[in-house]
Amino acid sequence: MNKVVDIYLPLDSRQGPNRKIWPIAKAQLRELVRVIEACGWKAHILNPDKPVASVAEGLRVIKRAKGERFINFMAGWAYPDFSVTPMWQLPADIPKLLLGSAIPDFPGNVGLFAAASGTAHVGIQTDRLFVEDFSNHQEYAAALDSFLNRGRFRPVLSRPIEVKVSDTHRQRARRVKEKLRGSIYGAVGPRSMQMWNKISEADFLRYFGVAREGFDGLRLAKMAEKIPDGRAERALHFLIRKGMDIRLGPNPRKDLTREMVLFQMKVYFALLELKREFGLDFLGVQDQLDWIEHYPATDLTLGLLNNKLRPESDGETVVAATEADDGAAVTMQVLKLLSGGQPVGFNDLRYWDAEKGLYWFVNSGALAPYFAYGRHDSLEGAWSERQTYMYFKQGGGTSSVVVRVPGVVTWARFSYRNHKLYLAAGRGITDVPTEEQWRERSRRCNPEWPHWYLKLCGRVEWKANSNHPITVLGDYLADLKALAEELGIAFECYDNRTPAEIQGGATL
Repeated sequence: MNKVVDIYLPLDSRQGPNRKIWPIAKAQLRELVRVIEACGWKAHILNPDKPVASVAEGLRVIKRAKGERFINFMAGWAYPDFSVTPMWQLPADIPKLLLGSAIPDFPGNVGLFAAASGTAHVGIQTDRLFVEDFSNHQEYAAALDSFLNRGRFRPVLSRPIEVKVSDTHRQRARRVKEKLRGSIYGAVGPRSMQMWNKISEADFLRYFGVAREGFDGLRLAKMAEKIPDGRAERALHFLIRKGMDIRLGPNPRKDLTREMVLFQMKVYFALLELKREFGLDFLGVQDQLDWIEHYPATDLTLGLLNNKLRPESDGETVVAATEADDGAAVTMQVLKLLSGGQPVGFNDLRYWDAEKGLYWFVNSGALAPYFAYGRHDSLEGAWSERQTYMYFKQGGGTSSVVVRVPGVVTWARFSYRNHKLYLAAGRGITDVPTEEQWRERSRRCNPEWPHWYLKLCGRVEWKANSNHPITVLGDYLADLKALAEELGIAFECYDNRTPAEIQGGATL
């Protein structure tokens, strides 16, 4: 055994974010190397001078690997296929660790979950580790020692609870299955930021009986250009009149301008026209990265579509998944059908406090304004401000809320493992923050984005194979298990306690 561990560092394709994160990554890496050496191993840094920023670069860098262990270190958001395709080139028997920086400032955790989605999809076996304070070697030395000297690190987790399925649950599941059959999903744009979250046309039909239609983003842009200015103006006035805080300003580099919002309203109507013209039942829109290089982001648009109260509404929600995430879109549609048409949330699993069992769902994409206070008659509590220039050069706001609806929440996700679709799910309860708590939590964690704080019923970070968990108010765990049985796919429950036990103070 040569006792050499290769360390590979992927990040973003955009040089602006990489310039900001790379110095932090190098400081974290120095501490990581000290721990590796204390474990009796030698660190071989495959790309010491700059992060991997493309698949082609990753394929070149991975050829330098010579160790008997492999660590993929993500200090911030990293495009998943900068990991998946290069890691496929490694011998299958080399132990591989996905290591994410867990500081709230940058979404290293999110990058890890996105990479885990792809590696699990194609059957690359990995372990995972999250580190927040790299200078506190005791925080992760034992885990790293286990990976290096035993070839694996798997934390001991409590057994999941048994989910009992009744005839009533099975009847609801059959109704949802029938409603899915013959429906049409419309995806605008290719996969977003090289994420492994697409479901093929064949699998949409095979598992769900759903047709998948694909549309180029250019079609949407041209349709938006044809929407009359007056119609977009009336939509903006509607939002303001119904209580949404649209935070406008004059500087397009720093502020959400009126022109940006009007364009987003035109995209909103263009998507509704696309839905009508092609008979679409639910949607996904790529946004990142192609669209936002040239136009304001679609996030405000998508948040409104997922709301019942919206411009020219028919009183129904329209499921619209951010980042053209097919697995998210079909999960959202399932939860919408199970909940009787209620809004469904699209999220990133960003950060957590393991001792408190408190998870932060924070995404640059949108949450329906409904989630602010659980109201269908007002947009109060929702706001939109310019997204950060580092990522969104053309601006555009999102539909932001701090979720303050108490009670039980179900999260779910269709994912792949070894090329087979399965359904993972669990529950939690909303942790309703005070204004002071929210400001402190979001201070280093994108306060301009929507935030949902949840006390979950299990330690999902060790198992989830997606960065996008989907949420709905209410308890639908048994219904989801019944639906998985109806679809003929595996079901995984990540709960080791019930929502009632959370409220009673039971620990994870």
